[in-house]
Amino acid sequence: MSSSLRLQAPLLATLIACASLTAVTSAHAHQVWLENAGGQARLHFGEFNENLRESSPGALDKFLGAPALDQRSAAGTQRLEGKLGKDAFSYTTQADAQTLFATASYPLIDRSKRNQPAMLWVPAARWVANAGQAAEANTKALDLVPTGKPGEFKVVFNGAPLPKVQVEMVAPSGWSRGEQSGDDGTVTFALPWKGQYVAEVKHSDKTAGEAQGKPYGETSYVTTLSFVQKDGMASPALPEPPAKGH
Repeated sequence: MSSSLRLQAPLLATLIACASLTAVTSAHAHQVWLENAGGQARLHFGEFNENLRESSPGALDKFLGAPALDQRSAAGTQRLEGKLGKDAFSYTTQADAQTLFATASYPLIDRSKRNQPAMLWVPAARWVANAGQAAEANTKALDLVPTGKPGEFKVVFNGAPLPKVQVEMVAPSGWSRGEQSGDDGTVTFALPWKGQYVAEVKHSDKTAGEAQGKPYGETSYVTTLSFVQKDGMASPALPEPPAKGH
């Protein structure tokens, strides 16, 4: 091997590792969130603050089937099946739905090129009809629910309050602000604009396990809470979505 090729080999290895890291983290950086209006709910995959919604054919097809949706209304709790569409999973919901919750199943993320065990990524989404009304959290997941107090929300993990985690609240314009949950798991945000808000919380669990017939060494949870604020100041629009091939 020539000296020039020997010099280029470490650089090539670094570029390959960086490309692998990008592939591993691109989906992990995304979120899923719910929008519900007119009896139709849509579970999007992308980044709400950038107005990015992945599509099918494309990244939306990587999920292991259409996630089921838990709907809670005056009639009780119902399980709704979803359908893959062009830019979301879609569901037919009741007009009086109070809250919706979905957990999506994603293939294990291979991190062997970084000498790390596979990671289980668990994206979930909650929608509430009224952010001022208290909602019951899912006891088997990372969840974010309104407490019933103006602008106050609680982070819950496996049924218990989760303190000292960062919650990002994205306003209808895409502007965001972060707050850390207190000892009781609560955070408080001002919500001055009318329109849709999407809050996000993440949590990592180092407990190893097995999923999809394979072992993993870590679980990374990301859960969103979305709701529409009917009153408030008019908000600027979301930014233009990124161009294809972002």
